[in-house]
Amino acid sequence: MSGISPGHAVGAGCFLLLAGFRAQDGSWWWALVFALASACQVYLGLRGGGGGSGARPASEPDARSSRTWRALAVSSCVLTAGMLVVQPVLSPIAAMAALYCSWMVGRARGRFRANPRDRLSG
Repeated sequence: MSGISPGHAVGAGCFLLLAGFRAQDGSWWWALVFALASACQVYLGLRGGGGGSGARPASEPDARSSRTWRALAVSSCVLTAGMLVVQPVLSPIAAMAALYCSWMVGRARGRFRANPRDRLSG
């Protein structure tokens, strides 16, 4: 795992842990879901690189970042709809994740700046 970023490695490990817990409980469907989430974390970690080498400044809009956040927003919306059916109590958490990802899409496109005063001046 030398090419994977530390954050993605931790995320993948946590998802694998959840998959193991669900498999032990006999909930194989959720174990599969968490195992797939872990695989996605590893893929995104390897695709994104492991370090900060060649990183662009955070204020520069990035089309790839925008696409990534858009994919996360869409998948979070789908997850929210599924959670409404399967676990309605947890659906607000998925909805909050979808809202955050949607906000980050706009920010990655450069529409929103970190400082609200920057929006007024420019």
